[in-house]
Amino acid sequence: MTTSHDVPWAAVLRRSPEERTLRWACEVVGPGTTVLSSRALGGGRSHANHALSLRTGTGAVHDVVIRRWARPNWRETDPDFTVEREAATLELLAAAGLRAPRLIAADAAAAACDVPTLMMTLLPGGPPADGVAASPALRQLARTAVEIHSVSAPSGRRIPPYRPYHDLRAPVPPRHTAAPGDWERAFAAVAAGPPSTAACFIHRDFHPGNTLWCDGTLSAVVDWTNASWGHESVDVAHMRWNLAAAHDLTVADRFLDAYRAERGSDFVHHPYWDLRTLVDLVPDDPIYPLHGEPLHRIERYLSRLLSALGQ
Repeated sequence: MTTSHDVPWAAVLRRSPEERTLRWACEVVGPGTTVLSSRALGGGRSHANHALSLRTGTGAVHDVVIRRWARPNWRETDPDFTVEREAATLELLAAAGLRAPRLIAADAAAAACDVPTLMMTLLPGGPPADGVAASPALRQLARTAVEIHSVSAPSGRRIPPYRPYHDLRAPVPPRHTAAPGDWERAFAAVAAGPPSTAACFIHRDFHPGNTLWCDGTLSAVVDWTNASWGHESVDVAHMRWNLAAAHDLTVADRFLDAYRAERGSDFVHHPYWDLRTLVDLVPDDPIYPLHGEPLHRIERYLSRLLSALGQ
């Protein structure tokens, strides 16, 4: 029999939820609820996200999202990025009035579901179009980032501190790199440690793919599993390398300019954070290795960052 470890993650994450998980979702909504439809949502490499349309015993229809921690070995690779963490974050965002999904229920221990599962509201909108590189979209992304960084945690609600994805104890460049020396210099620069900076609330995985848009307007930010307390430049830098990889250096720079304009004159962005978020890309994901034009754009961006730091 084939197990989840025998197939690529993408196939695992798109599998229909098991019957017991659908039954739990129906029970959360209320007696007599049935599933009208289930569809896998696009994007994402760590969680299985499905939109469910549920009809209650009275005939009302509820559209929700169930987010499942179905990726093989996630407890070994990302043990602190849990259902509990995202559920607490969604409650915090609701209290702050931020544009994000609202928590409905969670089965963190997989007591009823096949894997740890979270249920939240289904928001309107879809992924950004190519126009995200245009100035109006960049300004919206920057404004939303400032809103995120303004969220404060009530007394007693603890958001974990930022941690890099990789500890760089044995760093290696991407397997398809054309600039191994640049990566080695980046590893050395990051090993020196971050500049001393104050922490705030951050998304931690802020990039266009984690935003929803309606008619050219940014309507919500999703995927809050990694939310942390850290320097705001983590989000700025993460967005910048994503824009550099998908578009070019000028788009990444224009986002930084837009963030500075929204944030104010006291904001200082240190290039260290650009390097730190870049080296978090390695070692390569075995399913999604860096290659082709996105890697070439990233390495052009890396070269420019190293020059800015005098490396």
